[in-house]
Amino acid sequence: MPELTDISRQVARMPTREEFDEDGYLQLYADIAAGVAQGNILSGWSHFVASGFAEGRRWIYGHDALKGVSREIAPGDEMCKGDLEHYFGAGVSALRAVEAALIASGRPRETISRILDLPCGHGRVMRFLRRAFPHAELVACDLNRDGVDFCAKTFGAVPEYSETEVDRIPHQGVVDLVWCGSLLTHLSEVKCRDFMRFFTRVVGHRGILVFTMHGRFCAREFAQRANRHELTDAQVATLLHDYQSGGFGYVPYEATPEYGFSLASPAFVIDQLMDCSTWKLLHYHEAGWDRRQDVIALQKWVGGNAVGL
Repeated sequence: MPELTDISRQVARMPTREEFDEDGYLQLYADIAAGVAQGNILSGWSHFVASGFAEGRRWIYGHDALKGVSREIAPGDEMCKGDLEHYFGAGVSALRAVEAALIASGRPRETISRILDLPCGHGRVMRFLRRAFPHAELVACDLNRDGVDFCAKTFGAVPEYSETEVDRIPHQGVVDLVWCGSLLTHLSEVKCRDFMRFFTRVVGHRGILVFTMHGRFCAREFAQRANRHELTDAQVATLLHDYQSGGFGYVPYEATPEYGFSLASPAFVIDQLMDCSTWKLLHYHEAGWDRRQDVIALQKWVGGNAVGL
């Protein structure tokens, strides 16, 4: 598990290169990530050694990422296609995003007592949440009932069978943290807004929402014909046209018309999807999850002030 360091320990000693989590550092500091992307900074590690450590910047441990994490994979896990390094790497990447959100919010890990993983699948991310938050109650929610049952049995999660209509999702009570990976990436604008209202309802005081979107990285892939995501030329043309003209594009899959592929620009997410009277933006990391999907971290915000614990 990438482990958050205590600030006093950071000041006391410089980590080794093996201990230093490169991607985690870039998650924490958008200015450094932008410098690296633009070629103005060699790497997060080079910045940390040159000035970040002296500035007292936080860092995340990057060693032993799988230590204590369950390796049990369900036979029906659709996310596991034989590449275990990528499968577990996606979980590490998700946990890194959650850890970065906690640092940005200033909320101690021990105050997180209830976590919603939606969609949980068969626990690709939940196994890391279980290890990182051993005393928290996990809630596993998905349309895939076999996945929910596996998470309940394997990780001790509270099972919740989701619904295609957001207002029918049978969730009870509030949570301190939501991880929502690769869900809004496959929904229409209307459904995305429905889920944002759902998250507003279920996230509690100073609660944190971490979700992902397809952004400029994926749009560039489509434009350069680098990855078509099994869409037709006509679908790609429609998707890019809508995205470029309004900041959001969506096309349904032919096989499953209730789901599809969406693109959302950072400006659209911040100005149109995120209600600033409810949410405070903690960070926006482009291609931050699994080096592909944008990671957006928000904290519950009421009237311009984060609600106290």
